[in-house]
Amino acid sequence: MEGRIRKILLNEEDIREKIIELSDRISRDYINKDLVIVSLLKGSVLFLADLIRRLEMPLAYDFIGVQSYLGSTESSGNVEITKELALDISGRDVLLLDDILDTGRTLDHVLKYLERLSPRSIRTCVLLDKTGRREIDIQPDYRGFSIDNQFVVGYGLDYSDRYRKLPYIAVLGLSEDAPET
Repeated sequence: MEGRIRKILLNEEDIREKIIELSDRISRDYINKDLVIVSLLKGSVLFLADLIRRLEMPLAYDFIGVQSYLGSTESSGNVEITKELALDISGRDVLLLDDILDTGRTLDHVLKYLERLSPRSIRTCVLLDKTGRREIDIQPDYRGFSIDNQFVVGYGLDYSDRYRKLPYIAVLGLSEDAPET
């Protein structure tokens, strides 16, 4: 692969165990509810697939496309919706699923968009939470891992659309002195 993996931060087993924990909590909280999971493209697709296979209730899911990084390791600060929902979420319980909560701008923007569609409730679930980077005061209802301010790839997370297929989450080193793995 192009680029440099500095270190593996979360291995496959770490991720699998966390998804079991999250799915158990979500299954308990949404029993007998009309759940729709809204997953942010593209990064949360692997997380969504692994999570929904473990959930113990009927559910629907849909995708919303957002863009804010534009090929950089820093968010541009501007969030653009690139794909809108196809499902009607009016009067339904929505779980917004994202791979990483960083500045909070993307999640805040998408939450405001979803609220205009009149769901019964909205909760958020993120696999990774970079609390030290928060610019907007937003806390996820379900959090997988809290991580430091490092640029991570793998398990759906990318750098210039690369590394998404890695089965683990790794710190990406973009400098020449970072050892390649």
